[in-house]
Amino acid sequence: MSVNLTVRQIFSWTIRLSAQPDYQALTHKFLAILAEIPWIDSATAYEIYNHERKKPGETGTVHELLIRRFPLDFTRNDEQDPNNLLDGLNHSADLNLSIPDESGSYAWAIFSIKGGSGPERVIHLEGAFKQEMLELLGNLREIYRNLIILHDTKERDVLTKLPNRQSLDARLLEVCEHYSDYQTIDKQAEKSSWIAILDIDHFKRVNDNFGHLYGDEVLLIFSQLLGKCFRYNDFLFRFGGEEFVVILNLASQATAIAAFNRFRKEIANYHFPTVGQVTVSIGLTHVNGISMPSTQLDNADKALYRAKDSGRNRVILYEDMDVLTGDDNSGEVELF
Repeated sequence: MSVNLTVRQIFSWTIRLSAQPDYQALTHKFLAILAEIPWIDSATAYEIYNHERKKPGETGTVHELLIRRFPLDFTRNDEQDPNNLLDGLNHSADLNLSIPDESGSYAWAIFSIKGGSGPERVIHLEGAFKQEMLELLGNLREIYRNLIILHDTKERDVLTKLPNRQSLDARLLEVCEHYSDYQTIDKQAEKSSWIAILDIDHFKRVNDNFGHLYGDEVLLIFSQLLGKCFRYNDFLFRFGGEEFVVILNLASQATAIAAFNRFRKEIANYHFPTVGQVTVSIGLTHVNGISMPSTQLDNADKALYRAKDSGRNRVILYEDMDVLTGDDNSGEVELF
């Protein structure tokens, strides 16, 4: 088995990869190209998230690797499935290989893709690989890595590294399209998806009283607490300014409300350096496949406005609001 590739084939791969509009499409196309190579039996992509957690009573931190298969199936609760596959690997290495057989071929290879502002990515390949094949795959991986870096600069927030508004629009459309095929019958009892807008209360005062540098620190810590409090199959975004968005999946209405109240209390009890205590108001609504994604986002925003108007530091569910009373919330409220 040898590497027989023409210059035309290599240019074709490069053109196809560079034509993709976002990270999701790029990775789908990269996996499709790998599947075309005859000596590759399977190609799977993973994202690795490195969380730092403090143990109770200890000053040190514990690093936890959270591994998600690409593309994430947010309709399944299979958090542990891919973690077993990558246990024991050297995550600092660019390439992990199986033990070679008698002919010098490797049965599997795992390439790391680092350097982007998002999570580390890895590509797991199964097949029969000689050294010259690994060199070719290494070059192909570099093209993919460079394009990931470009997409991350466009699709991720510079400060928090969370996906930005552009990424939210694409992801919310994907979730809504799923529920257009599968309609939730009982949104209170069934496990489905929920979208929430989270707004840090009186954030303008933080910037005015302590300066934008400490305001940025609050935003960064807030985003890190989001990552620790929500699950691997939930989607987190920085919406803009002091606003964040969470798409919570596989949750009943009671579970969703409890999850956001738990996070709200986590923020209220956290001591932010220099700034001290801050609170967060949250507007929540159910995701469906009938309304436009922009309408559902607007519903969450209306619930957020009600949370601000009714005292802040609380979670308001849009479906619980009396939307038929003609109350358009036209009263003035200080949003910052």
